[in-house]
Amino acid sequence: MKIIISPAKEQLAQPYNFNPTNPIFQNKAEALVSSLKKCNKDKIEKAFKCSSDIAQNVFNSYQNFNKEVHPALFFFNGLQYKNIQVQTLKEDEIQFLIENLYIADSLYGILRASDNISHYRLDYKVKVPFFDYNYYKKELDEFIKEPIINLCSKEYSKNLNQDKLFTINFVQDVKGKVKSYSTHTKMIRGKFIKYLAQNKSTSLSVIRKFNIDDYYLIDENNKEMTFKKIF
Repeated sequence: MKIIISPAKEQLAQPYNFNPTNPIFQNKAEALVSSLKKCNKDKIEKAFKCSSDIAQNVFNSYQNFNKEVHPALFFFNGLQYKNIQVQTLKEDEIQFLIENLYIADSLYGILRASDNISHYRLDYKVKVPFFDYNYYKKELDEFIKEPIINLCSKEYSKNLNQDKLFTINFVQDVKGKVKSYSTHTKMIRGKFIKYLAQNKSTSLSVIRKFNIDDYYLIDENNKEMTFKKIF
């Protein structure tokens, strides 16, 4: 099975040593960018529900879209990505992720690890008339034809074909309260992806053995696995 994860708002270019690729749905992404470019700063501030400074940065990023690009896995820099630690991976481990990892994305629809992307900010909470959850729905349904390991947040899982998802859940027991705590879950998702890359496998037998940071398997069925850590 392939793997699919969420993108990140934080972005930081890191060095890489391979030939980047172009996003699969690049034309549709650029059509969306063309519409976003027509939004002035005030409209962006309202649609994105953000500060004036962030709105200005978003406006600038779309006006300068594609002037600088970088491979997705070496550009997203949220907690999940920081814990993948791509700079510590061997060449064959990076190649494994290039071949097996997808990133569900609001602007690009879906990305491979090696796909060049521009700096941007967009999520499904943004209120503009030309964009919503259905923008890439048809393309994603046609693209994901086989079962896929789902590590996406609920925001991005919602847009995927539920029949094809095999979801990996992480929960934490903090003083007897068991739930998925966002910060801890983002961190362990990154370490889980690194673990798969180092094993160069997404087999269920390899997944079951995952026990980094004291997480252990507590439940499994034909649609999901759940790992727990006690704090």
